[in-house]
Parts: sequence; C-alpha cells; structure tokens
Amino acid sequence: MSFLLRKSKISEMLKKACEKYTLKDIENGFEGFSATQLADQLAMDRANVSKELNTLFLEQRVIKVIGRPVYYFDAEVFEKLTHGKNEVFETDHLNLLIKEHKQHVSDPFELIIGSEGSLKTIIKKAKAAMIYPPFGLHTLLIGPTGVGKTMFAEIMYSFAKEQGVLNEKAEFVVFNCAEYADNPQLLLGQLFGYVKGAYTGADHDSEGLIHRANNGILFLDEIHRLSPEGQEMLFMLIDKGEYRRMGDSKNTKANVLILGATTENTDSALLKTFLRRIPMTITIPSLQERTIKERYDLIEKFLRQEYSQLKIPIQVTKKGMKALMGYDCPGNIGQLKADIRLLCARAFLDYKARDLARVEINSSLLADSTYAGIFKSEKQPEIMEIIDSHAGNLFIYNQEINFESFDFRDLEDIYGLIEKSFSRYEIEGYSADTISREIKKQIEEYISRLMNKLVNTDISQKEELYKIVSPRIYRSVEIAMQIAEHHINRSIPKKAYAAMALHMSAIVENHVTHSAFSANQYTMAMDHPLEYQTAKTVRTILQSELDIELPEQEIIFITLFLSMEEERKTESSHIGLLVLAHGNGVARNMADVANTLLCTHHAHALDMPLKQNVQEFLEVVSDKVKEIDEGKGVLLMVDMGSLLSFGELITEKTNIPVATVEMVSTPLVLEATRKTMMVEYTLDELAKEFKDMLPYIGRSFSLEMKNRIQQNYAIICTCLTGEGAAIKLGNLLRSAIPLIQEYDIEVLCCNKETFKEIDLKGKTILAIVGAVDLLLENVPYIPSDKMILENGLYEINQIIQRMVGSKSDIQEVPNYITHTVLAESLTFLDLDKTEDVIQKSFKLIEKMVDIQDYNRILVNYILHVGSMAERCIQGQILNYEKIDELIAAKPALYHAVKLGMMILEEEFKCSVPDTEIGYVMDLFDTE
Repeated sequence: MSFLLRKSKISEMLKKACEKYTLKDIENGFEGFSATQLADQLAMDRANVSKELNTLFLEQRVIKVIGRPVYYFDAEVFEKLTHGKNEVFETDHLNLLIKEHKQHVSDPFELIIGSEGSLKTIIKKAKAAMIYPPFGLHTLLIGPTGVGKTMFAEIMYSFAKEQGVLNEKAEFVVFNCAEYADNPQLLLGQLFGYVKGAYTGADHDSEGLIHRANNGILFLDEIHRLSPEGQEMLFMLIDKGEYRRMGDSKNTKANVLILGATTENTDSALLKTFLRRIPMTITIPSLQERTIKERYDLIEKFLRQEYSQLKIPIQVTKKGMKALMGYDCPGNIGQLKADIRLLCARAFLDYKARDLARVEINSSLLADSTYAGIFKSEKQPEIMEIIDSHAGNLFIYNQEINFESFDFRDLEDIYGLIEKSFSRYEIEGYSADTISREIKKQIEEYISRLMNKLVNTDISQKEELYKIVSPRIYRSVEIAMQIAEHHINRSIPKKAYAAMALHMSAIVENHVTHSAFSANQYTMAMDHPLEYQTAKTVRTILQSELDIELPEQEIIFITLFLSMEEERKTESSHIGLLVLAHGNGVARNMADVANTLLCTHHAHALDMPLKQNVQEFLEVVSDKVKEIDEGKGVLLMVDMGSLLSFGELITEKTNIPVATVEMVSTPLVLEATRKTMMVEYTLDELAKEFKDMLPYIGRSFSLEMKNRIQQNYAIICTCLTGEGAAIKLGNLLRSAIPLIQEYDIEVLCCNKETFKEIDLKGKTILAIVGAVDLLLENVPYIPSDKMILENGLYEINQIIQRMVGSKSDIQEVPNYITHTVLAESLTFLDLDKTEDVIQKSFKLIEKMVDIQDYNRILVNYILHVGSMAERCIQGQILNYEKIDELIAAKPALYHAVKLGMMILEEEFKCSVPDTEIGYVMDLFDTE
C-alpha cells in the first residue's frame, strides 16, 4: 500500500468516526480517537497509523489532544460543529478548545457561510459602515428576494453591538414598508407615531417604531415602497436627527441608524432619491452567483437544522444531493431552505408510514423542478467534484446545530403537525393511503405559505411538454438519448425524445403491461443492429436515472424509438428553391403558381432577359443563392442553354451545394416547392429523385450521342463448352448494369468454336467476359472469377460509361449469382428461406463492420454460412484452435458476427458456437 493511499484511508476513517459525535459529547469529555483505536479499525500497524496522524497534524487537518494516549479529532468536522474557522490544532482538552473558540468569536460575520468567499468584500463594507464614527453609516442592502438581506442586517446589528457602537439594550426594529403601501396614513402612523386625534381612529397617543429604535437600528424592508411623504419624513430624520409624529406640532430628536433593503436595481428611478441620502450600498449576490461549495455548505446547514428539530438521522442519496446543488432556485437561499424543509417533511411522512430507521431523502421524493437539477446545472463539474469526494453513497446528518436568532424566523413546526395528524388519522381508522394523501395536502399548504413569501408565481413557468410529461422523466430520457446519439453518431429527432418520454411516463405510472415481443418486432430491431446495441445502454441509463426496473422487452421498443427517421441539420431548415428561365416573367409565373397553390413564399425565381450578359446574370443568381440558402443547399430549376452550367459554377464560387434540374415546367416547380419544404429531404436525395423522374431530354450531349450511334455496341460472354454458363453470365450483366439495357447493348453468348459463326460487322465490341479469352485486338478481357469475386462488374460499367458518355451505378452483386452459389452449397435446407436468412444476417453484420472487398466476402459468406447452418443443425461442429485468443483480439468483430448468427439461431432453432463463429470472423478479417 502506498503512503499516499494509507494516509488518505486513515484521514477518511477518522473523519467518519468523528462525524458521529456532537458538540455536547465534546463538552461532556469526549476527546477523539487514539492511534491504537484507528489501527485496530483499519487493520494496520499502529506505528504507521501514528506516523500518518502526525503528518495530518502538521498539515492542520487534525487536532491533536495531548495526553496519554494522544487523541486526534478531524479539524473539518470540528469547524462544522463550532461554526467557525479553527486556528488552534493542539490542545490539552477538546472542550477547552470549544470554550476558547466561543470567547474568540466576537465577529458574528464569521458565522456566515461564504464569509471568506463570495461575501468577503460586502462583509468588509458592512463592517466599515457599522464602525464609522460616530454612529455608523446608513446603509442600503440590495438584492433579489431570498438572498438573506434581513439576516445580513441582523448580523450587522450584532457586529455593531460586539464592537461597542451600539449598547447591549439597543434594539433591532423591523418594518416592512410593502405591508402598508396601500395605506400611506397608516404607514406613517406606524413608523413615526401620532398624537391623539391626528386622524380618524387615532384615539390615543402612539410613539411609533422610530422612538422604539432610538439608539438602535431601524430596518426598513422593501424601502422603495415608502410613500413620497414618508420618504420626506425619513430624510428629515437622516439629515437632522429629528422627526415629527403625525398631528404633533414639534419635532422629536432621535439617534437611529437606518438599514434599508430593496429588490430594486440601483439604476431604478424608485431608488434614486434614497441613493442621494444613503451613502453606503451593499449588493448581496444571488444564490446562482455564490460558489457551489457555499451552496453545499448551506444545504448541509439546513439539513442539520432539520435534524436538530427532528432528532432523527436524515440521509440523502448522492443523486438527491446533486439535485439540491444544481436545480434552479430563483427564490435564492430562502427558497432553498423552504425546499429542503418540504423535502424533509415528505421524507418524515414516509418515515412514519413505513417505520423506517432514518428519514430517507431519495430522488423519488424530489419535486420535478428540484429533480431537474441533476441534469441542467452549468456547474456540473464542480458539483461532481464535491459529490465524488464524499465517501459512501449517502450523506448522513445526525448532529445537532446551534440555531442563530435569524434561523427561527417564520419557522413553523411542520413535523409536529405531521406527528399530530398522523396519530389522529390512525385513531380515527383512516387507511394508510388516505392518511398519506391528507398529510401530503397539509405539507403542500405549508410550503405554499412559505413560497408565497419568497417568490412570485411566474418564476417556475414550464415548457409545453412538461404539461404532459414529468420534467424528471423527460430529463432522464434526454440524457439517455444524448448518449445514444453519440453511440450511433447521428442526431435523434426531438419527436423521438418526446415519444420515448411519453412511453417511459406510462411505464413509471404503471400504465404499460409488457408482453412478449412479436417476431416482426424482433426482425425490425435486428434490421438496426447499432440501435439495438445502443438500446441496451439506454435501458441501463433509464433504470439508473428513474430508479425503476425495465424488462428485457424494453430493449426492442427502445431500438424502434432510436430507429425513427434521422433528424437533419436543423428541424427548421429547408432546401432553397430557385427557378431560372429565359424571357420575361417565365420563371416568375411558374414560382407564383406554386407559391399560391401551396400557400407559401418558398419558391424564388429569376428571369434572364434574352439580351442579358451570361456572366452578369451568373452574379445575380449567385447572390440570390446566398440569400435563400438555409444551410442545406439550393435546388436550381432551369430551362435550357447556359443556365444548365450555373449550378457547378455557383458551388465553386460560393461553396454552397447547388443541384440543377433541367426542363423546368410548372408541375415540376410545384412538386419541387412541396418537397424542398420538407425538412427530411437532403439536396442529394431530392436531386436524384428528380433525375429519376425526368427523361434524358435535356441532356444534349448524351442525347446526341445516343441518336447518332451508327454501329451497335456489344459484349461477348464465353464459356469452355456449350453456352449455358455464358448465358447465365449474360443474365448477370443485364441485371447488374442498367446501361446495357438503356443503350441497347447486345450481349453475345458463345464458346470458342461458336464464336466463329457470329457476324461482328457493324458492331463495336466493348469487352469479352467469361472462361475463354478470344484475343480480340484492343478489346479488354475480364475472366469469370473476377466477375464474381472481384471488381469485374465495375470495370465493365466503367468501359460502357466511357463509350456512351453517361453515368450509372451498378448493383453490388445481383440475386442471380448469390442464388446460384447457394443452391450448389445446400443439401436439405429450403433454398429461398435460407437465402433470405443469410442475406439478413450479412446485412446486419455489414452495418457494424467496414467491408472493403464486398463482392468477394459476400459470395464466400453465402457459400460458407449455408453449409455451416446445415452442420449446426446436424450437430457436426467444427473445431477452431485458439478461438478465445481470436475473440479477445477482435471483440468488435466477434460482437458483430455473434449478432448476425442470432438471426440464424432464431430461424433454424439451432446454436452457433464460438468455434463456428471464428471461421465466419476469418471471412471478414481482411488482415
């Protein structure tokens, strides 16, 4: 064991052990743990433990208690218990250290979480304001709801007393100006006092809050809601130290320090008058602006406060803590405290109902808005650093915490309410479900009362989808889908996200009954092997995120979700459409008809005057293409002449993909407008579709070539004897190469002898194909094996293209050749069924394996797997030496072939062992 690891283990063990003890335990004589105790717990040598403890002491990570034996206590745990920074790391007794700590903590600001972090600067300003002679500076505290302005003002008051600026009897008087904003007369009476008869209902003298705050602090919350008359009276107090009660004829002197709080910005018109009179402004940061460590400390503080009330240990899962640290909390610290209170109340109800050992807070208890914090926080790395540094899977809170005066404000005994209600409902004979329902209502009412004090109702607006699907479920699906996108290397449509979320919502709410999936569903899944494998990962993620168990059938359903049509670059982008024609109004009229009929403005048009310079018009068209391109390219629809070449020229000039469709007409423009508005199309797909739709009329070069051909083209197929093999080879060429039929190329079949009888007059021989080379001058020869196993078909297609000036793709290997090869290899299996199954398995493997020599491998695969299937059915299994080494060396290929063999196993009800899979792997292994 390394020294670093050993020290870390000892430190962690000491910390966990110390966390079980309270401040009261230390005051009653608990000193910590000795090296011997820790060595026994860790099964380590005592000398090594003692050595590491002394190192931790020198690093100021533990407190050493001198004596026999020497005891140690974790320094961080001690600071949490005493709520202050510890600077003494060696003492005779821990309880003496606590007493010294209490004596030295004369600065109440040290109790604030963040006093050495995000609040450090504003604390310095607050201290300066309080000690400024002779009686401090009037101060305005600015910040959004819930940041702790009232608490901060109280600490300023405590600091002033500690520093002797205020005497011990000085009061801290709170007045909320918003509560009386609609009744200015009553507001002035409450604040400044009144004499009998000052207004209707004033039947006695009243001193007012300023009199009570004399020689102390008056805290005016929501100070911007003070009426103009009230502001003038307050400014007189600030400027002259005097005020006048309502109805009184004389002024009264008062020495009052004003602390105001507001949610308004400093540039607000409402604050301008205050800013002229109040010299010090302090802006308190929102919870979002605080550090993650400070938020974590606040959460721990509030959970310990709940334990102090409950006297029952509280445990929080890592996922629950991650949510609390990351969720949007617009009500700031006040909302965070209230949300934790609600969470503990719900968990306490569960504790009572299920007779648990602890109050357990897990993800199932989180409100949707809180649960969303697991995914959406911008500070995830910082959160995970804290989460991962915590030992164990649970955060345990079983130590009491001292409440400060400001912690008791608005603190209702919700737990007492739950306890009483629970007992009453049990006595009255209510069912467990009814008790739970009724108490949940009380909890919700309680939290509503708190939230009304914190946040406006519009802070938690939700997206439309959240009206039908829980954010928690959607966020879980979102995480799973994003990982899936990475695996399958393409985007998944948002409609698939929504569909998956609805499906999972139904499962969570027990609205889905799983039955065995059909063969059709299985086949669909097997058609998408990459998605099928990804679905397994997605299922694992969803089980973890939603804390549910998903059956095996879900893998099939998830595969189908992942296989929904591929989302394009953006859901809102379309292919641009531009119609070009010669003459005046020709293109414009066609575009107008399409736009009118389809209620759109998508089709654009430019007309080229007959005398227009081509280069100038090209510039105009290029600019228009730039204007209408949405990122997916532009489809040009042109009539004739020079416009046919514009597409390639514009692409070279602008780097915008442009495809050209010729022989434009109104019906074509109408169809093109409709399809370019469909986001699922790509430019290449659409161009090919129109190319297949149109005749070759506009292709002047190929048309001319075709019409002026005087001699016939021909290909000669040969065999050794007879003409049977040559005829089959000719059928193969016709089925594989479309140009043969398109240009009416004759296929002549013969052997060496019958060739002499063929009249070649007027024929141009393009190639000789087959078993015999006829040795014709300047005519290429392609042997039969090259046709089947290599790139012979491709060579012939290239020869034809060069001669006729046209392009066409070839089929990779036609059904004819595979059918023939398989028929010769099978003994008892049905030919058609076997061919279909083998082709499906090959297509599945093909999607996961990069196949270089496609034709050769396919033919060999068909030949081998047909025989292999019959062997496996008969139990005649081949051995493969070192199969384990092969699988270990090529796990991805093994995985792909194994999946392909699953189709054979399912159809033929047999098992394909790894030894047979090894030989199939060899077929694909080009190395």
